[in-house]
Amino acid sequence: MPKTPPREDKQPQYQTPRRNRQVVTNRQPPEDYSDDDRPEIPKIKRASRTRTPYQFPESITKDQGSIEEQRKGDRSQKQHPDTIMAAKKRASSAFTPPPSARRAQRDLPKRAQQDRLVFLRASQPIIIICGLLFVALVVGAVIFNAAYLQPHTKNTVVTTGTTGNQQPGTLPSGLQHNGDPHELVIIPQDTDHPPPPVSATSAYLLDADTGATLYAYNPFMHLPMMSTTKLMTAVLAVEQGNLDQNITITPAIARDISQLGADSTVVGIKQGETYSLRDLLYGLLLKSGNDAAIAIADSLGGNLPHFVAQMNQRARQLGLYDTHYINPHGLLAQGQYSSAHDLAILGQYSMSIPIIHQISGTQVHIIHKGGNHQDIPLINGNQFLFWYPGVDGGKPGYDGASNFVQVISSTRNHHHLIGVTMHTNNWWTDMRDLMNWGFDNFKWISPRDLDSAQNPIPFDSLWNYFASDKKENTLPTANGGRYYIYTGYSISDPIMTYYDKGGGLQHFGYPISLPTVSSSATVSQRFEKATIQCDLTTKQCASQ
Repeated sequence: MPKTPPREDKQPQYQTPRRNRQVVTNRQPPEDYSDDDRPEIPKIKRASRTRTPYQFPESITKDQGSIEEQRKGDRSQKQHPDTIMAAKKRASSAFTPPPSARRAQRDLPKRAQQDRLVFLRASQPIIIICGLLFVALVVGAVIFNAAYLQPHTKNTVVTTGTTGNQQPGTLPSGLQHNGDPHELVIIPQDTDHPPPPVSATSAYLLDADTGATLYAYNPFMHLPMMSTTKLMTAVLAVEQGNLDQNITITPAIARDISQLGADSTVVGIKQGETYSLRDLLYGLLLKSGNDAAIAIADSLGGNLPHFVAQMNQRARQLGLYDTHYINPHGLLAQGQYSSAHDLAILGQYSMSIPIIHQISGTQVHIIHKGGNHQDIPLINGNQFLFWYPGVDGGKPGYDGASNFVQVISSTRNHHHLIGVTMHTNNWWTDMRDLMNWGFDNFKWISPRDLDSAQNPIPFDSLWNYFASDKKENTLPTANGGRYYIYTGYSISDPIMTYYDKGGGLQHFGYPISLPTVSSSATVSQRFEKATIQCDLTTKQCASQ
C-alpha cells in the first residue's frame, strides 16, 4: 500500500508499482553548457521543489541504467575524447542509495520525479482519510473536555421524595450518586413561599439530617472558595493527628509561613514556639489563621505539597468532584476552586465531626500562655454566629473585595441545615433568606437591629454597621418581578404594575401570599392591606 513520502532527512524504504516505460530519445545539448544545464543530472537544489528520491524496481533500473550509461558515454566521447574512462568509474545511483538526501537529490533522474507525482496522486485518498481521522480525534478530545470539565454544569432535576437517615461521619444519603454526580434531586420543604433569589454567584441549601437538597443555584460552578478551604484542613488534622500532640514551629515551618503576604490573616505563630494541635485548630477556624494552616499541613503532612495531595485525595473520597486544592489555607491561587454543592457536602461532613463543630461554633477563645508564647485571644470571624438564631458552626471566607463565601451550620427545633453562598456582596441577606426559607420561618431579624455596644458583631465596621439592611429591601427575580425579604414573597406582572401605580408598599403593604390563578383566567395575590386581582386576558386589575 502506498505511503506518505518521507521527509528529506530520511531514506525511502518503499518501491512504486511496476510500470511500462518508454525509452527517452537522447537529446543533444548545446556545445556550451555547464553541469547545471543537464536536465538528467541537476546540480542545483531548490528548496521549494526538492523531493526525496525513491528506489525503482530492479528490472526498470537495469534498463534505465544502461540507457544512462550509453548517453553519458556518447557525450563524453564527443566533448572530452581524452577522458573516455571517466564514465566507467561512475556508479549507477539506481542501485546504491546516496549518502545523504542532498546527494540523492542531485542524482535523481527527471523521470523519477515524474513518477513521484504519479505516486502522490495515487496516494491522495489515503492521505485525505488519515487527515480526516486526525481531525476527528482532535474534535473528539475537545468535545470530551467541554462535556466533563465544564465548570458551569447545571444538570438539576426538581422533584420530591424522601431519603434515608444520615450516619455520623458519612456522606448524606441524598448526596450519594450511583450515576451522574451532577444530577440533583431537589426536595423543597417550604411550599407556601417561593425559593428566594440571591445576589451570590452560586448558592446551596442542604438538610444535614436527611441529606436532601433543598435549594441549588449554579451548584457546580467552579469558584475560588478562599478560607472555607480550612474546613478540609481541619478534617485531615482531626483524622490524622492527636488533638493533644505538641507541634513545635521548626525553621522549615517558619520559612513556609514567611512566604505569606504582609496583609495575610495570621495567629502570630513564630519559630521556636510550641502549640497543641487543638490550639492550632482554634487559630485555624476562629481567627482563620493562614499560619496555623501551614503549621498543621507541614507537621502532619511532612511538607505542604504532600498535605495538599492528601486534601485532594480526601475530596475525591467524599465525592467533591468539583473541588481542587493548591494550598491548605485558601489564598487565591490558579487551580484552587470548589462549588456550592461541594462546600455543602464538606460542611455537612465536617460538622459531623464533634470537635470541628464545637470549635467552629465558639465565639471567643484564648490560647493560653506556654510553649514560648503569650496568651493569644481569638474572636470568631463568622459574623452570622453572633446574630442569626440557631447558627452553631461553619466557616466564612473573604478576599477583601466583594467575593464573600459562607458555609453556615444552623439548627432550629432539631432541624439541621447547611447553607452555602459563594461570591456575594450581601452575605447577610442571602444567607438569612435561605435559612428563613429552609426553616419556613420569616420572623424578621437583622444584624442592624442586634449590633450594639453591649453585643457587638465582629468586624461590623467593615459593613458600615449593616445600615443598608432594611425591611423594604427587595431582590430581582428571574421573571422580572421583585422578592420582598421581609415576608419572603415576590410579586410580578400584571399585579406588580398595578401595585406600583396604586401606591405600592405604602398603600397595599407587603405581599403575604403566593399568587393564585383561578379557572377563569384571573390571578390574585394577598397583601397586608388589600388583595389585587387581575384578568390575564385583558390585563385589567382591581383591588379589594
